[in-house]
Amino acid sequence: MFKYVGTFALVIALSSCAGIPTSSSIKYGDEISSDSSSQFVRVIARPPTVGMEPTALIQGFLDACADSTGNFAIARQYLSTGLINSWKPDLGIEVFDSGSFEFTTNGDQVLATAAKLGTVSAAGHYEVAPAGSKISANYKVSKNSSGEWRISELKDGILLSSGDVDRSYRSFPIYFLNPDRTELVTDSVLVPVGNAGAATTLVRTLLAGPSSYLSSATKNAFPAGTKLTYGSVPVSGGDAQVDLSVEVLSADEVTRRALSAQLVWTLSALPNVSSVRITVSGQPLALTDIGNIQTLQDWQAFSPLANSALTKLNLIRENQIFSLSDAGTEIQVASSKQALSAAALNQAGNRIAAISSDGRKLLATTAGSSTLKVVATGDNLTRPSWDASDNIIFADFGRGVFEVKPSGAIGSVALDLTSFGASEQVKQISLARDGVRIAVVLSNGKHDELALGSIVRGAKATQIVGLHRVERSLSTIRDVTWKAQSTLAVLGSDAGGSVRLFNVSLLDGKEIIVIIPTDSQSLVVDSQGRVALSTSDSINSSVFRQEYGEWKIVTSGQVAFFSN
Repeated sequence: MFKYVGTFALVIALSSCAGIPTSSSIKYGDEISSDSSSQFVRVIARPPTVGMEPTALIQGFLDACADSTGNFAIARQYLSTGLINSWKPDLGIEVFDSGSFEFTTNGDQVLATAAKLGTVSAAGHYEVAPAGSKISANYKVSKNSSGEWRISELKDGILLSSGDVDRSYRSFPIYFLNPDRTELVTDSVLVPVGNAGAATTLVRTLLAGPSSYLSSATKNAFPAGTKLTYGSVPVSGGDAQVDLSVEVLSADEVTRRALSAQLVWTLSALPNVSSVRITVSGQPLALTDIGNIQTLQDWQAFSPLANSALTKLNLIRENQIFSLSDAGTEIQVASSKQALSAAALNQAGNRIAAISSDGRKLLATTAGSSTLKVVATGDNLTRPSWDASDNIIFADFGRGVFEVKPSGAIGSVALDLTSFGASEQVKQISLARDGVRIAVVLSNGKHDELALGSIVRGAKATQIVGLHRVERSLSTIRDVTWKAQSTLAVLGSDAGGSVRLFNVSLLDGKEIIVIIPTDSQSLVVDSQGRVALSTSDSINSSVFRQEYGEWKIVTSGQVAFFSN
């Protein structure tokens, strides 16, 4: 028995005081890593060569699995005659760290082991694996009639290195609906780069439903049993043709509009699609005031994007909140009897919630009032979030997650932590604009983890379900907020120890890391994805914004939120 360390190519996934001069700048902020999701090199698989030994054969097979052309035609050449047609590669992907890959052989058995980075479901949904996870796959080999080794036993699905996933797959957003069916909620799917039928894959995944963590929190407007009539979605001249089965005819006007919005927003993510034609068994889907050719403009009412006017920075100084105009003029928008440390604006833009600087009080204004009053208390509160119904959701570290309803009633929010350790506590939360997805920072007192879940509201209780990890490298987290519909902005540190800005993609788990000013404590993001952050030392609190690659001080205080 011996061990063979594979030589797979390794791709590293990156993972209050007045008088402060406003002309100062810190000249850093470049990205440590670049987003590889937009850079693709088509993988061309190589067939087996004469005289391959078992370990080389298995390595060649795994390399070939990065090329899905012809239903993995090249990879199938590494299989014995009995397996060529029975092997099912489309049952999911396990993603491994190629630098940890090892083979162990014992006669006609080859065991492949590696550090597991994540999984991709059969539907194309990516999920990060817990730290320390391992992949273990056993292959049996035998010689064919020509005396060449071939794989005679293996499990269905495929193993891919993180580098092969980067090169061979692209992640796209797909869209479902919030419980009221008034707004789209973003999910994602990985599609093979060489897949000429990407539009077909996206629609099939849409019809099949969302990722498991969203399944109980979102709606899918397509009637049960809806299929693609011809099994594909052809794209010609930027026009995607979606022909659906007759089940859609049972849907009322509201449902037809909702499913149309899902389709158009999903397909418009493809670079070769600018419009969508929806038909049912060849006949145009009838919609009031909507033509046969649909575009994103037709479905802006369902938009998952943030209000583009939310670009005016609001900041905290002691017990007051100020709005800062582009010209630098400050207008007081709220005040309290308590010194403040964090704040959030509701979606209607007419109420503010804030946390006292001692972390023990949650305060909020009423509509038409600028006075913040205590609505809840706790031990260690962090920045609150608002949903579209004006529920205020907040974490109290060590005690859990709670919400204040518009009536003033306070209720606890239950969490399912089965995927995490029993000692994990909620340190911070950040609710997405869609009111469904929620970022949760969990901590055991020594190590922080970033997770994503969804909120399910029942008649008697509110729950956060489906919590799962979305990255692997962060060890401490100071602040988290939504940068875009599929990206989280995180102030934190990894094994290197220095606090950085991590832009974490929820599409594929990749990270872009940005160097930031020393002593950065909190951050906010405007509707254009631009970050403002605050630093604090024993004397000063300063607000920074990035301009042309430089972080510049714009004023004193702490960042609060953006408004229009």
